[in-house]
Amino acid sequence: MKRLQESLRDITFLNKNSKRECKEKLDSKMKPVGSLGVLEEIAEQLAGILPHMIKRVKRKGCHIVAVADNGVAEEENVSPCPLEYTRLVAEEMVSGFAPIGIFCRNLNVDLKVIDVGMKRSIPRDYPNFYISKVANGSKNFRKEPALSLNEVIDTIENGIFTIEELEEDYDVFSTGEMGIGNTTTSSAVLYSLTRCSLEEAVGRGSGANDEIFNTKKKIIFESCIKYNTFQMGPIEVLSCVGGLDIAFLVGLYIGAAKCRKLILVDGFISAVAALVACRLNPIIKNYILVTHLSEEPGMKMILKELGKESFLNLKMRLGEGTGAVFAYPMIWSAVDICEEMKTPKEVYGMFFDK
Repeated sequence: MKRLQESLRDITFLNKNSKRECKEKLDSKMKPVGSLGVLEEIAEQLAGILPHMIKRVKRKGCHIVAVADNGVAEEENVSPCPLEYTRLVAEEMVSGFAPIGIFCRNLNVDLKVIDVGMKRSIPRDYPNFYISKVANGSKNFRKEPALSLNEVIDTIENGIFTIEELEEDYDVFSTGEMGIGNTTTSSAVLYSLTRCSLEEAVGRGSGANDEIFNTKKKIIFESCIKYNTFQMGPIEVLSCVGGLDIAFLVGLYIGAAKCRKLILVDGFISAVAALVACRLNPIIKNYILVTHLSEEPGMKMILKELGKESFLNLKMRLGEGTGAVFAYPMIWSAVDICEEMKTPKEVYGMFFDK
């Protein structure tokens, strides 16, 4: 608990002077003011985040996928996929055959897959696979709380520690997840924190049919009423109806803000974790960049809560953070615009006066 409290306390606001200087520099370039839209916004945000000039940004992204099993999926009919898919897909990712592995390879992004709560871990060794967990999966929250408070806090702190361990190597991180049933846990967390309608919070996840979809909504509604999660703080909500992957992602967002790193949000589960982190410390939202719009209906509610907009919509609903990694070339391009574009005076001097 001490690491969590200290980390939340150590988070500071963005550097307004650096943001202003970046905007002034962009406005001086030979282009209409603001004409590069989101790219200019990214450059300004990055300038305010980094403790150094953006031209010194480390040009290698780190994509972290948190993998965990959910007890509610093991015992309840909330997903069309069997529970063993969590481990199978995790190994597919580290082997480079899953979409996120292919995308990271093509985009020159380092991929790190972390077992934060699988019931059975991957039996083989891979250089990009890590284990950082306090429990072998969560419990079935329909019958009992998913996690203890200590399990939630320890998992969040493991996420913070992960960023701290990597902060010397990367300035930009992105997040993904894998865990059968985690749209159920995420929807329950969102429903609890926002008190929105079930229709706004719950989607079909990995292609649930009507029977599974209705069961999913029923279990979420009855469980949140049972624990009265609407009156709880974020950590207590995670304990009752959350998951280990969500808790670990929360730690990643806290760690990124503490270490002054930009962190990319993609997908519904990652976005729910970002919302939880921002409820723990609202300053964290200055350090996150929402990249891809999930097909899950709850994503719109999260964007409204965070006051954010996504700028990519590839109509993907796979998870793994597949949308976020496509933002990396845009981030590096935003830096290059700021550093390499010329002012009108420079352009005239180069091409017109000769």
